[in-house]
Amino acid sequence: MADRILRIGHANDECDDRASAWAVDRGLISDWRFPCDGDALPVIGDDIAGVIIYGGRFDIEPKSTFPFLRDEARLIEAALQRQLPLLGLCLGAQLIADVLGVQVGPHPDGHAEFGYYPLIPSDEGRQVFGTNLMVLQSHWHGWYELPDGAVHLARTELFPEQSFRYGPNAYAMQFHPEVSFNTMSRWAARRPPERHAMPGAHPPERQLADHAVYDEPLGDWFKGFLDSWIDDAVSLHQAAE
Repeated sequence: MADRILRIGHANDECDDRASAWAVDRGLISDWRFPCDGDALPVIGDDIAGVIIYGGRFDIEPKSTFPFLRDEARLIEAALQRQLPLLGLCLGAQLIADVLGVQVGPHPDGHAEFGYYPLIPSDEGRQVFGTNLMVLQSHWHGWYELPDGAVHLARTELFPEQSFRYGPNAYAMQFHPEVSFNTMSRWAARRPPERHAMPGAHPPERQLADHAVYDEPLGDWFKGFLDSWIDDAVSLHQAAE
């Protein structure tokens, strides 16, 4: 029985996210791994219902600087090959794009996104995100072209690829629908001041104030997305049997 969500994290103080709470509600087991701390990644077996790869402080190039990212890339390749439900968030999204053959880097004009920004869905993306969704961002890397074979789902004013789908149930999202208030507060407090001074970034006080306005609808959307992400995969599996 597939009842385990494999979670690839990059900071072991950030396990209080929405996707973890959702898994508890669904009766799914969370299997956290932190390759950046030396954790080995498992071989994907039939007990794994889905894989979530979270964000982190690391840049994906050059991978020789962070060799554990090569292990994560191989895991992504295996998940894609099995058409397993796969969700990449921020760094996770960039890793999926990298595995699919596109170069990922910083914004060419030095822009960043820290705080809440309006998501601009494509026609296809409206079926996933609806309209008028404000999303939490925390990145200055994340500039890349749409990978071959992927479906563009959303952009923001500053970054053209905020979300894409590859295959039936692999999703890349540059933003952070999973983040709790505690995690967001930690990020804002420990982020270097020069990041908040980058063009496009919001100051920490605005980020925290906007959380009170935009967090609840973002969380409601994300829970519904995760339900569909797993349920659609189960339906596809049953149809193939």
